[in-house]
Formats: sequence, C-alpha cells, structure tokens
Amino acid sequence: MPSLDIEALRRAFLENRYFIKLHAKERMGARKVSDRDLRHVILAGEVIEVTPNAYPFPKALLMAEVDGEPLYVACAFDGQFAHIITVHWYDPQKWVDPRTRRAP
Repeated sequence: MPSLDIEALRRAFLENRYFIKLHAKERMGARKVSDRDLRHVILAGEVIEVTPNAYPFPKALLMAEVDGEPLYVACAFDGQFAHIITVHWYDPQKWVDPRTRRAP
C-alpha cells in the first residue's frame, strides 16, 4: 500500500524539489496566499488528511493558521518531488471546524 512520508515531503520542499501546479498558482493569486504563507503551511502545518492511495501519488492536506485564519495546502509526493495541488482558506460551509469536513 502506498504511503506518504510527510517529513520527506517537507525535506523536498526545503530542498526546492517541488512543483506548484498551475491551478495552485491561480488559487494563490485569487485567494491572496503568498509564497511565504505556502511555505509556513507546508513546513509547520498540521496534517489534516492523508490519502495514501490517491492517483497518481499519495496526497496530504496540511493546515496552519496564517494571520489568525486556517489556511490549507493540498499536496502530493512522488517520493522525490512535492506537488502543490491547491490552496484554500477555511470555509465554514465546507468545514465543521478547521479540522473536520462537513459531510457531503
């Protein structure tokens, strides 16, 4: 079963072994998320969800507070490179609290 080594993902990010997908870059611009905010969430964020069997690579959702608001970063890890998929702020319509998604 595939797994996701969060520390290896963070190490890859620190070593500049990462890609920010176009979708994530667009969302960062639209949602006013800076590169510094992204870095903070990836390096210090809490792991909210892990999807080890995600295709094509295992993925994780990380969350950390930025300016008092929960910010989420979805990323995947291929064992060598981190792939930043998207970023979003806390939305009470979708979350019960910053760590619990609402049922669909």
